[in-house]
Amino acid sequence: MTTYNVYCDESRHTSDPSQHYIVIGALQCPREEKHRIVGRLHGLMTKYGIKTEFGWKKLSPNKADFYRSLIQLFSEENSLSFRCIVVDRRQLNHEQWNDGDKELGFYKLYYQLLVHWLQPGDSYHVYLDWQQNASSTRFEELRQILVHKLSGRAKLACLEPVESHNQPLIQLSDLLMGAVGYSWNEMQNRPNASAFKSAFVDDLSQITRERQPALHHDQRRAKL
Repeated sequence: MTTYNVYCDESRHTSDPSQHYIVIGALQCPREEKHRIVGRLHGLMTKYGIKTEFGWKKLSPNKADFYRSLIQLFSEENSLSFRCIVVDRRQLNHEQWNDGDKELGFYKLYYQLLVHWLQPGDSYHVYLDWQQNASSTRFEELRQILVHKLSGRAKLACLEPVESHNQPLIQLSDLLMGAVGYSWNEMQNRPNASAFKSAFVDDLSQITRERQPALHHDQRRAKL
């Protein structure tokens, strides 16, 4: 049995509705590798003078060397894998399937991401980027449903919210998801597109083509 840490986040689910595609994703690493990889991330942050949280929204040309180093780290760390689902928000019918509860629909996406990824015989510690929910039981409900569904298969050791500001692997997951959302929403074709972000996405795409098993995305149009 291998024990994994899984770091989950989302991109664009509350953003401009003209960006039709939202992304739910996660970065996974063997639990025994976590401290070493986080140490590498902290080392890069120190080297490039990054003293605050990093991620897609913080991506800028004046930090180009740091963000390119993150791409390089992801390409080198074969123990890291990233998976996301891309959903067309125009296909989401919350009135029909969620009694009008958009938040419930959002957590169903997390369920779809995890239930199809967690492998039989392995154990998982799942960490979700904390956010304020209308329902205070949302995280616990997701945990209970996954435990029931995965019974006899994968072991869900924990599922809990964490603050992203002290979780660099969630920040790295956010960066990867932001790039996926940028590409799917064809932001590079907009008049005010960031040349640096477009180049960053191209560089990341090249890396992920070279190590395809480490990055997987799926488009869902299910009843969510």
